[in-house]
Amino acid sequence: MKKLIYLLSCLAILFTAISCQRVIEVEIGNSDQQIVIEANLTDVKGVQTIKISNSVPYNNTNVFPPVTGGTVTVTNSAGIVYKFTETQPGTYTINNLKGAYTDVYTCRVKVNNQTYEAVSGMPVVVPLDSLGIIGQVFGTRTIKTVTVSYYDPPGMDNQYRYIMYVNGVQVKRIFTDDDRLSNGRSVTSSLYQRDIDLKTGDKVDIEMQCIDAYVYNYWFSLSSQGGNSPANSSTPSNPPSNFSNNALGYFSAHTVQRKSIIVP
Repeated sequence: MKKLIYLLSCLAILFTAISCQRVIEVEIGNSDQQIVIEANLTDVKGVQTIKISNSVPYNNTNVFPPVTGGTVTVTNSAGIVYKFTETQPGTYTINNLKGAYTDVYTCRVKVNNQTYEAVSGMPVVVPLDSLGIIGQVFGTRTIKTVTVSYYDPPGMDNQYRYIMYVNGVQVKRIFTDDDRLSNGRSVTSSLYQRDIDLKTGDKVDIEMQCIDAYVYNYWFSLSSQGGNSPANSSTPSNPPSNFSNNALGYFSAHTVQRKSIIVP
């Protein structure tokens, strides 16, 4: 009898505790709207593009309103000013321009009486030697992976970014590398990704960019967070922008090389 009473008492306490539990709802705060700038200047003569948009709340769809009516310029170290023209809403371009190795550029964006500035230095190009395909074993699967090979020059710090396309579709993963452990050495790096399974006959295009340290920190931080674009970084963990006045995004003066490979 005593055991029965003890058991009933325990059950009563348990039901009381369950009935008293509250459902806690966590509210995700929406950050204030911020300017997002994606500015690129390459060493390939042609159209250079700078895009300006507004960030959106974290729980909104990834549609970022373009910012129109801005004044956009890029100035080199000799003081020559290149003015960009708005060719589409939020997209500012200039024709027949290329950046010069070792030159330092300042990007200025003026929107709604606010000026945003960023500085980026264009590195010397490091030649991309070749691409390869290797098989990496993960559990019971062998995954085909692209490799990039090049010789990292000694006596200078180098940082890299890679963009991968498979049959014309860009892989979402962000690839970065630096030469902290490979300065002055021949390098073969694996660009492992799980977005698209590589199959025999697939065409893979790789764009290799030589970037400066500030731009490297931006892309490395974004890749560590799993982000895929500067616009979706309106969450609390924004990557470190090189623009002033709390603008999101980046200004990158970088080199561009491209190579292709067919998956065997």
